[in-house]
Amino acid sequence: RRRKRRCRIKKQESLPGESKIRLSFLESEKDCKSQPALQAYHVTLLKDTANDKPLHSCLVCGKDFPYASKLQRHLRTHSGERPFPCSMCEKRFPEKGLLMIHERVHTGEKPFPCTFCEKRFASQGELRLHRRTHTGERPYHCSICLKSFSRHWHLKTHLEAMHSEIVEGFTRKKFPCSECEKSCNSAAELRDHQRTHTGERPFQCSFCDKRFALSGTLVRHERLHTGITPYHCSDCGKTFAQQWTLTTHMRTHTGEKPYSCTQCDKSFVAPGELRRHVRIHTGEKPYTCCTVCGKQFTQKGQLKGHFKVHTGEKPFSCPECGKSFAHSGAMNRHRLTHTGERPFHCTVCDRRFNQSGRLREHEKIHFGEKFDCPECEKSFTRSSSLKNHFRLHTGERPLNYFINVLHHKKNDTRT
Repeated sequence: RRRKRRCRIKKQESLPGESKIRLSFLESEKDCKSQPALQAYHVTLLKDTANDKPLHSCLVCGKDFPYASKLQRHLRTHSGERPFPCSMCEKRFPEKGLLMIHERVHTGEKPFPCTFCEKRFASQGELRLHRRTHTGERPYHCSICLKSFSRHWHLKTHLEAMHSEIVEGFTRKKFPCSECEKSCNSAAELRDHQRTHTGERPFQCSFCDKRFALSGTLVRHERLHTGITPYHCSDCGKTFAQQWTLTTHMRTHTGEKPYSCTQCDKSFVAPGELRRHVRIHTGEKPYTCCTVCGKQFTQKGQLKGHFKVHTGEKPFSCPECGKSFAHSGAMNRHRLTHTGERPFHCTVCDRRFNQSGRLREHEKIHFGEKFDCPECEKSFTRSSSLKNHFRLHTGERPLNYFINVLHHKKNDTRT
């Protein structure tokens, strides 16, 4: 005897156009198909020949589901039905599980802890997205330019913004800022941009008091506390906390220097290096020690280092002898005096040096400009050396000579 197939769609009031749908039982396929408004939503039972299990197929989008309950939840994406209301606010949800996750906003419950840091989350989905900030996983790939993204909507926004002319169905929609002339590629990008006007910083570091306007900036900052470096160089094994630092580092292996100076022939691996270099040509010194001496600097790091002259701060100590230094570079150079290491070698002769500056001075012997004495045949690699030498001809005594004489006279009168 042939089994009667049953349709699981029943008409309900106010579907946009004609009627809404809800899963139920009608006694025959004919009952459903006799109602034109439901024909688009008609569900048929198919046979999966591989495992002989019935599949429940949605004719709106063609998706198949192994269980009627899953199909029921799926159909709500088409109908817009939200049968699960929150008892604490007015929000409604299409699934009971989504309601349970939402209710944790009210209760503050966060049952899913991160194994990399101390953060906890209200849902497994939030935890899964968060873990990618530690692992560096980017599972969503653009097939056009090969960029990767950690979230599906990041990929969608990228396609809309960068490839709308190529990808069928995408139209480039602009979101203009009401405060300035900038237009953004998504509502989320506009929201982030508007914080530059409002000064809002809603993302707080869980380790210190710093706050940030963007969640991505917070994630990168917190890696300073956790020490997590998820980006690995495949050539030398070095690890990095940020994707762009790995990209920049990889250029040390490939030799690529894509950022060129328009005023000279130099090229650089990173845009920041180019910006700092251009200030040599322009003379710009945007960083001022205004609170103490008014000195100006081309780089923020130089100002920060200079300020230690006023504070007397020397946070870097030599582990060998305990001597303290204001800069880590000075400490590293000092440590070479203990090890005897001379890592900087001349490419012309066999001489080696413990400081790169001394190597540069030495290389002037081979390649650099010579400063010739007009009185004799001697030449020097530095103008200061020529100036000191020239005093042998003129008889001029340097200022420190007179300071030493006065110092000795004072010592003589005391004795």
